[in-house]
Formats: sequence, C-alpha cells, structure tokens
Amino acid sequence: MPKDIADPLCEPLWSGRRALVDVGASGISIRDETGSVLAGFDALREAIRASTYAGEAMLDGYLLPGPIRDTVGAEAAPGDDATPTARQMGRQLLFGGGSRRREEREIDEARRVVLAPEAPTAFIVIDMLWLDGEPLLDVPLLERKRLLDSVVVDDALVRRTVVVRPPIEHWFGQWRALGFREFAIKSANSRYRPGTASDHWTTAYIPKR
Repeated sequence: MPKDIADPLCEPLWSGRRALVDVGASGISIRDETGSVLAGFDALREAIRASTYAGEAMLDGYLLPGPIRDTVGAEAAPGDDATPTARQMGRQLLFGGGSRRREEREIDEARRVVLAPEAPTAFIVIDMLWLDGEPLLDVPLLERKRLLDSVVVDDALVRRTVVVRPPIEHWFGQWRALGFREFAIKSANSRYRPGTASDHWTTAYIPKR
C-alpha cells in the first residue's frame, strides 16, 4: 500500500516499452523487457551518447515515440503533452472517463507499444544501475537519482522522469492533463532488485478531480 512506503519518492508512471540501455566505449546497446538486443534506433543512440556524461552507464527506462516535448515538471501547463499525441501513440494518452476496469484495459493497451527501428523514438530514464565500473543495485534510490541527474541531461529524445516528494496532490491534475493515469511510489532508501517484486515500491491510480 502507498501509505506503507517509508520516505517515499513519487513519479508519474510512463507507458511505453521497458528497456535497459548500456552506454559504453563500444557503443550503445538497447535491450527490451525480454532481454533481446534491439537493432536500429540510430538517432536515439546518438542522442543517448550526447546526453550521457559517463564512460559506462546502464540506464533503466521506457521507449516511446519521440520527440518528447519539454513539458515535464513544474514548468508544464495543464493540457500540454509530456507524452506524444494520441495519434502518434495510439492509446498512449488515455483521455475520457469510464469505469476502473475500462481504465485498466486502456493502460494495458498503452503499454503494448510497437516501435519501428527507423522511426523517431525517445527514451525516458527512470533509474541508473551501473556507473563507470561500479554497480549501483545496492545504492539507495535517492542517491541513484542524484547520480543520474549528474550524468544524464535532457534533450528532445532523452528525458529524465520528474521525481517529487509528498505532498503530491497538487501534481495530480497536471499529470492527468499530461496523459498519465498512474504514478509510482518508491522508498528513497530502496535498492534495485532485478526480476523481483519489491515491498518498497508500489503504484497507484491518479485520482480524478
């Protein structure tokens, strides 16, 4: 339950295709949620290289159609699109009311994103798992976020997700206007445990006003 998460950090929950990006001297490797190495996405690889100030890094995040408009964060005005338009993303932006079951189906559909390797694609960075020869899995989340902010800068195809501390109710209207329907709650002291469910991370629906 969200209330059981100690010292929470909150961020909007992106739709898109989950991916791990390895940045190294030999190039940029992109793996999807199954571990398969993805070919193509040359413009995104160039953007990741230009945006990452580290010799080696492993970045966790989401792939989705790009570019991403510069509207994530406190500067965004309600109604602006932080994610691509509905036409670009199909059901990426989930507008309209309806039942919770319908909303769950729409969220599910938005996560099944098909990305053409030659099409403009963006990468939303939510975490960093490796930095210049050092694994970060046992580093607290808050420190990983700070390291991430020092290593990755935003551009049209690479974006760090916004992270805020409670109270976050004043963000709900903005996040829903930007197309988000869920948010993640993670303990600032939590570690990254690949392939396992964490008692220190959870998600919740963004309430409708």
